[in-house]
Amino acid sequence: MTTQTYTRLQIAADQLRAAIGLFVARNDRFSVITLAGAADVILSRLVLNTGQSNFTDSIIEMEVEKGGPRQTRAVAGTAVNDMLLINAIKHFDQGDSGTVEVDDLDECALAAILKALPNYVALAGQNEDWITAFYYWIRQNLDPKKYNVNLDPNWVAPAA
Repeated sequence: MTTQTYTRLQIAADQLRAAIGLFVARNDRFSVITLAGAADVILSRLVLNTGQSNFTDSIIEMEVEKGGPRQTRAVAGTAVNDMLLINAIKHFDQGDSGTVEVDDLDECALAAILKALPNYVALAGQNEDWITAFYYWIRQNLDPKKYNVNLDPNWVAPAA
């Protein structure tokens, strides 16, 4: 057996590509969340290692611009992962309930992908076929009043 070596970027890209494939095929949302969440951990660190801000940093900045307090990356990242059920699905700690309550599993799965994707794009660009295909899927399948389907950097989400 020959030993193979993989970069962390290759591993995260495979996880994210698998998550997207499962999502667009309307398959196992729990695996989508777990795969996208695992990819995001790696990608976030890789982005930071290049000296860039990661997606969590952009969330922190958006909240500060709205007048909110500046949170640490760890606090903000945990809050987002809790909101998207990434932590609840990946971990089962002593004292945790044997169940996980979910309001909208599709929404959590999509958001987990959309959390990891900007970090991947910051590292590798968006010219991969699977990213182009997912962007096309987004434009064809998501509500442009709710989602930034054209990936406009100046787009503002409507008030909830």
